Amino acid sequence: MAPTTNIKEEFYVRRLFNNDVPVFVDATRYVKQDLPYPLSAKKSLKATCGVRTDDEVVAFSVRSYTSRQAEREVENVETQAGGKVVSQNILHLRMPRKTLHGLNETARELSAVLGDEVIVEFGETLYVLQLSRTGGEGELKLVGKLDRSDAGYVRSKVDETDVEFELPISGVRLRIFMRSPIRERILAYSFGGYLTRKPGEIETITRATALTLNNVLGLSTFRMLSGLETVDVPALSPEAGRRRQPSARIAFDVPVMLFTPDNTPAARGHITAEIDLDGVDPVTGGLQIVVSENDRLEWNPALAGQAKFQAYEQVLAETIASVVHSVLGADKVRDIAYDIMLSELKPEAVAEIQAATGDFPGLAANPAQAEVRPVQPAPGVPVA
Repeated sequence: MAPTTNIKEEFYVRRLFNNDVPVFVDATRYVKQDLPYPLSAKKSLKATCGVRTDDEVVAFSVRSYTSRQAEREVENVETQAGGKVVSQNILHLRMPRKTLHGLNETARELSAVLGDEVIVEFGETLYVLQLSRTGGEGELKLVGKLDRSDAGYVRSKVDETDVEFELPISGVRLRIFMRSPIRERILAYSFGGYLTRKPGEIETITRATALTLNNVLGLSTFRMLSGLETVDVPALSPEAGRRRQPSARIAFDVPVMLFTPDNTPAARGHITAEIDLDGVDPVTGGLQIVVSENDRLEWNPALAGQAKFQAYEQVLAETIASVVHSVLGADKVRDIAYDIMLSELKPEAVAEIQAATGDFPGLAANPAQAEVRPVQPAPGVPVA
C-alpha cells in the first residue's frame, strides 16, 4: 500500500447559541494552538468532533455530552480585569488521535469487503446494513453480519429483521463504515454518547445506526461526502420492551493512571464503572462491576498499538469492587448481594451504593495490580 500523504486534521464543537438548535463550529485552531475554548454557558456544549482526512479515509470521532457531563467537562475560570472579576466558561480540547487512528486502520481492513452497504461495529460484532437512497434521504435494513477469520472477513445472514440490545448506562459506542458516493474515500465514524432512549431501555441496531448518522449529518463535511441529508429512523416494535425487562445499573467515573509492566506511563484520565443491580459476581458473590474506556483516556503516543485497555479491565474492576466493598462493609455487601439475588433490592440500598461510589478515589494500575492513589498528572504522558 502506498504511503498516505495529504493528511489533514480538523476539530469541531457542537454547541448551542442562545438556546437555539445546536450547530457545529470550527475549533481547529484552538486544538492546534492548545488554547482553551470559550463557552457562554456550560450547558451549551453538546458534542465534539475530531476529523482526520487522508488519501483513502475520512475519519470522524464524535463524543456527545449530556448536561451533567458538560457541567463536569467545562471549567469556570475567574480572572481579574480592570479591577473587576470576570467569569468565563472554558473547555480544554484535544484531538482524539487514538480513536481516529483505530478508525483508519479498521477502514483499510474492511475496504476489500465494503461495497455500497454500511458496516456497523457494535461491541465485538460487525453488522451489514443495506442503504437505500431517495434523493438525500437514506433508509437502512439489516442484511447480514461479518465474522473475522484468518483469511479475512466472512459474511453470514441474520435470521431476525433487526437485532435488539439494552442501552448501557455509560452510553452507546458505535463505529460505522461506508463508501462516499461523491469522492473516492471511505467514511469511518465513531460515536460515543446517548441516543433518544434512556439507559436500560431496548434499542435496535438499525435504529441506533440511523440515529447516530443523523447526529453527524449536521456537519457539512460528512453530509456532503455521504450524499445524505437525513436517515429514516424506523419505529420501535411495541413488543421490544416486553420481551425483556431492562436491568438496573449504577454508573460512576473513576480517575485512573495506567502503566505498562515496566512502569512506563501508558494513559491517564477517567473510565466508567458500572454496578449491575440484577446479578452478583458469579465467583465472589459480591457486587458485579464492569469497566469501560469511553474515549476519556489520554494514551501515551509512544505506545500506540501496544497498550490496550482490555489488559487493565480485570484488575481495575476487582480493585473498584474492593474499594466499594470496604466503604459499605462486609455485612452490608452480603445483605445487598442477597437482595439482588432475590430481586428484593430496596431504594435505600441503592442510595447507599450510590453514596459509596460518589467522588471515587483515583487508581494507579498496571495489567497485574492496582492501588488507590491521589491522581496527579503522570510525567511522560503527552496529551494525545
